[in-house]
Amino acid sequence: MDPQTEKTWKSLVYNVSITPTAVKEFYDGWAGLYDQDQVKLQTGAEHLADELVSTLKSIGKEEKELSILDVACGTGLVGDALVKRGFSDITGLDFCKSMLDIANNKGVYKKLVESSFGEEVPSCLAVKSFDCVVMKGGFAAGHLPLASLGTMAKLCKPGGIVINSMTLEYTKIVAEYQGIEDYVNNLQEEGVWKIIERKVIGDYINGKDGLLHIFQVE
Repeated sequence: MDPQTEKTWKSLVYNVSITPTAVKEFYDGWAGLYDQDQVKLQTGAEHLADELVSTLKSIGKEEKELSILDVACGTGLVGDALVKRGFSDITGLDFCKSMLDIANNKGVYKKLVESSFGEEVPSCLAVKSFDCVVMKGGFAAGHLPLASLGTMAKLCKPGGIVINSMTLEYTKIVAEYQGIEDYVNNLQEEGVWKIIERKVIGDYINGKDGLLHIFQVE
């Protein structure tokens, strides 16, 4: 990866004191180069799409007409990977209009929603309205709160699938994410979901490991 791309990336995701407002401004300025920089960072959304396909198969839901919400969809990398696997009813949500404009040009989303995401279900969305809710890269310094996982579960129909993937290192350097395992286990104990899988993904982004969680909503 070239030094400028790495500097840009690290100034965002490793800045533990960055505010959500600054994050949004950063993405507004990065949107035009985001996709090509993701290639340089050697990241991608193929793993998430593959995990969704295999998980749905394992629970006997192989139909591709399922409705999917892509949280923190950015420029549509996850949406593009899902479409390549036959899915078509995909809604993308992000708080950055510049990123959504690029996602819209790709034509992979049935609907795009400009909204923040966190502890509460966005007013423009209805609870229990999606078969699957997925997020890749929404957790980083100054990004979405850990409670976003619970909100994802609220938006998912009973029996549906929630998937989150993130850089493993953020569970060590971002204080809130250090409690992710306790958080997801507590929601399991409360009957919100069943944890289907937790695994570490090697070489997730720029040579760093990733962390993947897959849940089935109760």
